[in-house]
Amino acid sequence: EIVDTLGEGAFGKVVECIDHGMDGMHVAVKIVKNVGRYREAARSEIQVLEHLNSTDPNSVFRCVQMLEWFDHHGHVCIVFELLGLSTYDFIKENSFLPFQIDHIRQMAYQICQSINFLHHNKLTHTDLKPENILFVKSDYVVKYNSKMKRDERTLKNTDIKVVDFGSATYDDEHHSTLVSTRHYRAPEVILALGWSQPCDVWSIGCILIEYYLGFTVFQTHDSKEHLAMMERILGPIPTHMIQKT
Repeated sequence: EIVDTLGEGAFGKVVECIDHGMDGMHVAVKIVKNVGRYREAARSEIQVLEHLNSTDPNSVFRCVQMLEWFDHHGHVCIVFELLGLSTYDFIKENSFLPFQIDHIRQMAYQICQSINFLHHNKLTHTDLKPENILFVKSDYVVKYNSKMKRDERTLKNTDIKVVDFGSATYDDEHHSTLVSTRHYRAPEVILALGWSQPCDVWSIGCILIEYYLGFTVFQTHDSKEHLAMMERILGPIPTHMIQKT
Protein backbone atom coordinates (compact mmCIF):
# COMPACT_ATOMS: atom_id res chain seq x y z
CA GLU A 1 0.00 0.00 0.00
CA ILE A 2 1.54 3.31 -1.15
CA VAL A 3 1.33 6.08 1.45
CA ASP A 4 3.69 8.80 0.20
CA THR A 5 6.03 9.84 -2.61
CA LEU A 6 9.58 10.24 -1.30
CA GLY A 7 11.28 11.41 -4.46
CA GLU A 8 11.22 11.45 -8.26
CA GLY A 9 13.93 11.38 -10.88
CA ALA A 10 14.60 10.54 -14.52
CA PHE A 11 14.67 6.81 -13.55
CA GLY A 12 11.15 6.84 -12.03
CA LYS A 13 10.12 7.43 -8.44
CA VAL A 14 10.58 6.28 -4.86
CA VAL A 15 7.48 5.78 -2.72
CA GLU A 16 6.87 4.94 0.93
CA CYS A 17 4.74 1.83 1.33
CA ILE A 18 3.22 -0.26 4.08
CA ASP A 19 4.05 -3.93 3.60
CA HIS A 20 1.00 -5.75 4.98
CA GLY A 21 2.75 -9.08 4.43
CA MET A 22 5.44 -7.93 6.89
CA ASP A 23 3.32 -6.84 9.88
CA GLY A 24 2.66 -3.40 8.43
CA MET A 25 6.35 -2.50 8.15
CA HIS A 26 7.07 0.78 6.35
CA VAL A 27 9.46 0.38 3.40
CA ALA A 28 10.73 2.46 0.48
CA VAL A 29 10.03 1.14 -3.04
CA LYS A 30 11.97 2.38 -6.06
CA ILE A 31 9.65 2.06 -9.09
CA VAL A 32 11.73 2.17 -12.25
CA LYS A 33 10.38 3.41 -15.59
CA ASN A 34 9.82 0.73 -18.22
CA VAL A 35 12.66 2.13 -20.34
CA GLY A 36 15.64 0.06 -21.48
CA ARG A 37 18.52 1.94 -19.88
CA TYR A 38 16.71 2.48 -16.56
CA ARG A 39 15.68 -1.18 -16.40
CA GLU A 40 19.30 -2.12 -17.08
CA ALA A 41 20.59 0.18 -14.31
CA ALA A 42 17.99 -1.29 -11.92
CA ARG A 43 19.06 -4.87 -12.73
CA SER A 44 22.66 -3.84 -12.19
CA GLU A 45 21.77 -2.18 -8.85
CA ILE A 46 19.98 -5.36 -7.71
CA GLN A 47 23.06 -7.45 -8.54
CA VAL A 48 25.40 -5.09 -6.67
CA LEU A 49 23.12 -4.88 -3.62
CA GLU A 50 22.69 -8.67 -3.46
CA HIS A 51 26.50 -8.92 -3.39
CA LEU A 52 27.03 -6.13 -0.81
CA ASN A 53 24.11 -7.10 1.46
CA SER A 54 25.20 -10.75 1.56
CA THR A 55 28.82 -9.73 2.28
CA ASP A 56 27.67 -7.36 5.05
CA PRO A 57 24.30 -8.68 6.31
CA ASN A 58 24.27 -6.43 9.39
CA SER A 59 24.95 -3.29 7.34
CA VAL A 60 28.05 -2.41 9.36
CA PHE A 61 29.37 -0.63 6.27
CA ARG A 62 26.24 1.45 5.74
CA CYS A 63 25.13 0.47 2.25
CA VAL A 64 21.33 0.61 2.00
CA GLN A 65 19.61 -2.74 2.64
CA MET A 66 17.55 -4.16 -0.23
CA LEU A 67 14.73 -6.31 1.14
CA GLU A 68 13.40 -7.75 -2.15
CA TRP A 69 12.64 -6.85 -5.74
CA PHE A 70 9.98 -7.73 -8.32
CA ASP A 71 8.90 -6.87 -11.86
CA HIS A 72 5.47 -5.24 -12.17
CA HIS A 73 4.30 -4.96 -15.81
CA GLY A 74 7.84 -4.15 -16.97
CA HIS A 75 8.56 -1.80 -14.06
CA VAL A 76 11.40 -3.10 -11.93
CA CYS A 77 10.48 -2.41 -8.28
CA ILE A 78 13.17 -2.55 -5.61
CA VAL A 79 12.11 -2.68 -1.95
CA PHE A 80 14.46 -0.99 0.54
CA GLU A 81 14.56 -0.29 4.25
CA LEU A 82 12.92 3.09 4.90
CA LEU A 83 15.44 5.83 5.68
CA GLY A 84 15.22 9.56 6.51
CA LEU A 85 15.97 12.61 4.37
CA SER A 86 19.00 12.84 2.11
CA THR A 87 21.80 15.09 3.39
CA TYR A 88 20.97 17.41 0.47
CA ASP A 89 17.29 17.69 1.41
CA PHE A 90 18.20 18.32 5.05
CA ILE A 91 20.45 21.26 4.09
CA LYS A 92 17.82 22.55 1.64
CA GLU A 93 15.02 22.42 4.23
CA ASN A 94 17.35 24.19 6.69
CA SER A 95 17.74 27.23 4.35
CA PHE A 96 21.06 25.86 3.04
CA LEU A 97 22.75 26.28 6.41
CA PRO A 98 25.87 24.12 6.72
CA PHE A 99 26.14 21.20 9.14
CA GLN A 100 28.10 21.71 12.35
CA ILE A 101 31.70 20.54 12.22
CA ASP A 102 31.39 17.64 14.71
CA HIS A 103 28.46 16.28 12.69
CA ILE A 104 30.47 16.57 9.45
CA ARG A 105 33.28 14.63 11.13
CA GLN A 106 30.90 11.82 12.12
CA MET A 107 29.32 11.70 8.65
CA ALA A 108 32.72 11.81 6.91
CA TYR A 109 33.95 8.81 8.90
CA GLN A 110 30.87 6.77 7.97
CA ILE A 111 30.97 7.73 4.26
CA CYS A 112 34.68 6.84 4.03
CA GLN A 113 34.10 3.55 5.85
CA SER A 114 31.25 2.67 3.47
CA ILE A 115 33.12 3.57 0.28
CA ASN A 116 36.27 1.79 1.50
CA PHE A 117 34.13 -1.36 1.87
CA LEU A 118 32.82 -0.85 -1.67
CA HIS A 119 36.35 -0.42 -3.05
CA HIS A 120 37.58 -3.54 -1.24
CA ASN A 121 34.79 -5.38 -3.05
CA LYS A 122 36.18 -4.23 -6.41
CA LEU A 123 33.44 -1.64 -6.96
CA THR A 124 33.35 2.08 -7.69
CA HIS A 125 30.08 3.89 -6.84
CA THR A 126 30.64 6.65 -9.50
CA ASP A 127 27.68 8.80 -8.43
CA LEU A 128 28.38 9.97 -4.90
CA LYS A 129 26.63 13.25 -4.02
CA PRO A 130 24.67 14.66 -1.04
CA GLU A 131 21.42 13.36 -2.61
CA ASN A 132 22.78 9.80 -2.38
CA ILE A 133 23.79 9.99 1.29
CA LEU A 134 20.68 9.46 3.43
CA PHE A 135 20.18 9.87 7.15
CA VAL A 136 18.86 6.76 8.87
CA LYS A 137 16.60 9.14 10.85
CA SER A 138 16.48 12.83 10.03
CA ASP A 139 14.80 13.99 13.28
CA TYR A 140 16.04 17.36 14.50
CA VAL A 141 15.61 19.96 17.23
CA VAL A 142 14.85 23.58 16.34
CA LYS A 143 16.80 26.32 18.07
CA TYR A 144 16.39 30.06 17.54
CA ASN A 145 19.64 31.78 16.58
CA SER A 146 19.21 35.27 18.05
CA LYS A 147 22.37 36.58 16.38
CA MET A 148 21.11 35.55 12.92
CA LYS A 149 17.43 36.05 13.89
CA ARG A 150 16.29 32.68 12.52
CA ASP A 151 15.27 29.17 13.49
CA GLU A 152 17.95 26.55 12.87
CA ARG A 153 17.59 22.77 12.77
CA THR A 154 20.12 20.61 14.59
CA LEU A 155 20.23 16.95 13.72
CA LYS A 156 19.64 14.48 16.56
CA ASN A 157 21.48 11.53 14.99
CA THR A 158 24.17 11.59 12.28
CA ASP A 159 23.91 7.92 11.21
CA ILE A 160 23.90 7.71 7.41
CA LYS A 161 23.55 5.14 4.62
CA VAL A 162 24.83 5.26 1.04
CA VAL A 163 22.19 4.70 -1.67
CA ASP A 164 21.80 4.42 -5.47
CA PHE A 165 24.06 1.70 -6.77
CA GLY A 166 22.61 1.88 -10.30
CA SER A 167 25.88 3.23 -11.71
CA ALA A 168 28.23 1.21 -9.50
CA THR A 169 30.89 -0.46 -11.65
CA TYR A 170 33.07 -3.51 -10.98
CA ASP A 171 36.80 -3.25 -11.70
CA ASP A 172 36.56 -5.74 -14.58
CA GLU A 173 33.44 -4.18 -16.16
CA HIS A 174 33.37 -1.66 -18.99
CA HIS A 175 34.14 1.83 -17.60
CA SER A 176 32.01 4.34 -19.52
CA THR A 177 33.91 7.56 -20.34
CA LEU A 178 31.53 9.91 -18.56
CA VAL A 179 30.49 9.17 -14.97
CA SER A 180 29.31 11.17 -11.93
CA THR A 181 26.99 14.13 -11.60
CA ARG A 182 28.79 17.22 -12.95
CA HIS A 183 29.58 19.05 -9.66
CA TYR A 184 31.14 15.93 -8.11
CA ARG A 185 33.08 14.77 -11.19
CA ALA A 186 36.81 14.15 -10.82
CA PRO A 187 39.37 15.88 -13.09
CA GLU A 188 40.51 12.59 -14.66
CA VAL A 189 36.91 11.97 -15.77
CA ILE A 190 36.57 15.44 -17.33
CA LEU A 191 39.93 14.98 -19.09
CA ALA A 192 38.88 11.49 -20.31
CA LEU A 193 42.02 9.89 -18.84
CA GLY A 194 40.17 6.82 -17.57
CA TRP A 195 39.06 6.42 -13.96
CA SER A 196 38.79 3.96 -11.09
CA GLN A 197 38.14 4.10 -7.32
CA PRO A 198 39.85 7.48 -6.75
CA CYS A 199 37.00 9.23 -8.63
CA ASP A 200 34.78 8.35 -5.62
CA VAL A 201 37.32 9.93 -3.28
CA TRP A 202 37.17 13.20 -5.24
CA SER A 203 33.37 13.14 -4.95
CA ILE A 204 33.63 12.63 -1.18
CA GLY A 205 35.87 15.72 -0.96
CA CYS A 206 33.28 17.76 -2.87
CA ILE A 207 30.48 16.44 -0.62
CA LEU A 208 32.28 17.27 2.63
CA ILE A 209 33.15 20.84 1.64
CA GLU A 210 29.49 21.27 0.62
CA TYR A 211 28.40 20.11 4.10
CA TYR A 212 30.81 22.69 5.56
CA LEU A 213 29.77 25.61 3.34
CA GLY A 214 26.12 24.81 2.62
CA PHE A 215 26.59 25.19 -1.15
CA THR A 216 28.23 23.43 -4.11
CA VAL A 217 31.83 24.47 -4.74
CA PHE A 218 31.98 23.71 -8.48
CA GLN A 219 28.71 25.33 -9.58
CA THR A 220 29.11 25.07 -13.36
CA HIS A 221 27.83 23.25 -16.44
CA ASP A 222 30.93 23.69 -18.58
CA SER A 223 34.00 21.44 -18.48
CA LYS A 224 36.60 24.14 -19.18
CA GLU A 225 35.13 26.39 -16.52
CA HIS A 226 35.01 23.41 -14.13
CA LEU A 227 38.74 22.71 -14.64
CA ALA A 228 39.53 26.43 -14.22
CA MET A 229 37.63 26.45 -10.91
CA MET A 230 39.58 23.39 -9.75
CA GLU A 231 42.86 25.15 -10.59
CA ARG A 232 41.72 28.32 -8.82
CA ILE A 233 41.13 26.37 -5.61
CA LEU A 234 43.78 23.64 -5.80
CA GLY A 235 46.51 25.06 -8.03
CA PRO A 236 47.55 23.84 -11.49
CA ILE A 237 46.42 20.44 -12.76
CA PRO A 238 49.52 18.15 -12.73
CA THR A 239 51.55 18.24 -15.95
CA HIS A 240 51.40 14.45 -16.41
CA MET A 241 47.60 14.66 -16.57
CA ILE A 242 47.64 17.54 -19.07
CA GLN A 243 50.16 15.74 -21.31
CA LYS A 244 48.08 12.57 -21.38
CA THR A 245 44.80 14.23 -22.34
